[in-house]
Amino acid sequence: MKINSFNNYKISEETSEIDQDLIRFIQGKTECSIYYHPAWLRVLEEETNQKIIKLVCRDNTGKLVGFLPLQYTQGMPFNIGGIPVVKRISSLPRTPVGGLIASNDKVADMLVSKAIEISSKNLKYRLQIKSFKDNLNERISALSKHYWREFYFTDIPKYPEELRFGNSKNHTKIKWGVNKAIKNGVRVRYSDSEKDLLEWYNLYLNTMKFHITPPRSLHFFKSLWTNLKPEGLIQLALAELEDSGKRRIIAGCIFLTFNKVVVYAFNGSARSDFELRPNDLIHWTVIHDVQKKGFETYDWGEVTKGQEGLAAYKEKWSSKKVSMYHYYFPGFESIGDYVIDSGIREKLLRKLWSILPLKITSLIGPLIFKFL
Repeated sequence: MKINSFNNYKISEETSEIDQDLIRFIQGKTECSIYYHPAWLRVLEEETNQKIIKLVCRDNTGKLVGFLPLQYTQGMPFNIGGIPVVKRISSLPRTPVGGLIASNDKVADMLVSKAIEISSKNLKYRLQIKSFKDNLNERISALSKHYWREFYFTDIPKYPEELRFGNSKNHTKIKWGVNKAIKNGVRVRYSDSEKDLLEWYNLYLNTMKFHITPPRSLHFFKSLWTNLKPEGLIQLALAELEDSGKRRIIAGCIFLTFNKVVVYAFNGSARSDFELRPNDLIHWTVIHDVQKKGFETYDWGEVTKGQEGLAAYKEKWSSKKVSMYHYYFPGFESIGDYVIDSGIREKLLRKLWSILPLKITSLIGPLIFKFL
């Protein structure tokens, strides 16, 4: 264990098991979604067989007051994708949100400074920290700040009668889609079955191919199931339609839950059944169900540039936008180097991806994630 002391605080790279300490620290902090939980960190380690560095800050009583997990990544070859996916030591890779959490700014700055110190020893790896905070670079000048994307969140009210989505016209339009799904025989159920997970995974593969996005491996989802299911941190919600006397899964979403925050993490849907509005019914059902359980936030995740339709879908559920920033050391100035979707090469790769058979994209996708 390596220790750095600063007045009443000590920073250490802890190799011992700190899961229970960490859970106690993040419990009740609404800014800490599932992505701060030890179970998620285990999933990331199992995905690439790369251990996570656990930077911990404790006060003079030994109490945990700050945590910054970091993981090395291989980086995409030939600089495909630009700065965001070069060789990095990241908090956190393959995760929408970063892992920095601290009781105060002093602790946060100490943890980031320690991460910079680690990164400085091997500059082949660029330090990357993801955060909704917009002033880390003002306190630590070595960092460069870059806007990433917009994230969408819906506040869930305490009382069910207050659960409405926008004005009357907007709410009625959503309810119309929900009623259409129900009238056509679509039903939502929650599943604890790995068999259902496997069936849903095929829908997920098709969805990712349509959106020209590499899919995560079946091994990753089984790891999610194994690590999160025993603690009640994952839920698979399925929309089914009766077909020739049998019920067929036409859409499904994986939700990750912790600290009164529900994260809409993964979706798989049959595009041929979109007109039945199965996803509207899933979200309507889940939001109403988690409201009864006391959840306060519905996290819709991020929207990439150019996905105006997806942004509009998330906005119709009375969501608010919050900007995400990525911080880097060593810093850089050219925003052109940063944009992952820019350049002729990336456009050609996307075109190629769109014409590849599903069997090929389902094999290549998990290989790509080994580098991210």
